[in-house]
Amino acid sequence: MDKTTKATFSALIGYSIFGFSFLFSKTALAFASPFFLLAARFLLAFIALNLVLLFGKTKISLKGKPLGSLLLLGFIQPVCYFIFETYGIDSTSAAFSGVMIGMVPVAGLVFGVLFLHEKCSFLQGFFTVFSVLGVYLTTSGGFGNISAKGFFLLLGAVVSAALFTILSRKTSEHFSAFERTYVMFLLGSAVFIPMAIFEHKSDLSLMLKPFSEPLFCVSVLYLAVVSSVCAFLLINFALNHIPAGRALIFSNFTTVISVLAGIFIMGDSFSKIQLLGILIITVSVFGVSFQKNK
Repeated sequence: MDKTTKATFSALIGYSIFGFSFLFSKTALAFASPFFLLAARFLLAFIALNLVLLFGKTKISLKGKPLGSLLLLGFIQPVCYFIFETYGIDSTSAAFSGVMIGMVPVAGLVFGVLFLHEKCSFLQGFFTVFSVLGVYLTTSGGFGNISAKGFFLLLGAVVSAALFTILSRKTSEHFSAFERTYVMFLLGSAVFIPMAIFEHKSDLSLMLKPFSEPLFCVSVLYLAVVSSVCAFLLINFALNHIPAGRALIFSNFTTVISVLAGIFIMGDSFSKIQLLGILIITVSVFGVSFQKNK
């Protein structure tokens, strides 16, 4: 299996892992605030990466490299993205949030052409935009109430996710996937931990209370180790070898997985329109991949 094929499967698996993160986040948020969950998630993920450094063969070498671009990468993702996404979802309907986040591949394709000079065929552009329709149908269509605040916050999340992909691919010239992920989680911990402390007014007993709940512990471990460490390492690896636009089209599988997880695990309802949306997303992903391979 060549590196391009490995990178394609890495992007698919990484974004599919993100699909289950909504289920675990929803469970964890029943016991903790959003900022505390983010602080716990990225602190545990950062600890996990340090354990890999301690006991594994992976090394980090940042000396003499352009650290500015790497720090910008970590600031964009996870800091900016998760702040925009968390408050954006809170300010608008779930369906509209899903469609807005589904615009990430389109933004990534445009940014890839503008900033990385990646090539884009007509069919690749068509399938990328077509996938947004699939996201719309999968999230059941109806938008409900849409506030200007929610729209611009989610737009910030879309831009942040697209910029992360561009920056990750650009910085892959100097930094390994592990180095990029390490700095991302370092900055995530450095930002979200103080926010959580401020939110809980430095009350340590109140902050540690969620860890007394087994469901919270299981959820945060999935979010930290699987959905953060594993997924971001896979995606950063994929961006070493495939264009940003092609990698980002797989992000719409996040919607597919999250809907299926809700149906089969949480017992959510399912409609023929949602099935059509899933089929459109699947066809779009294969359409983009086929065009690039061809």
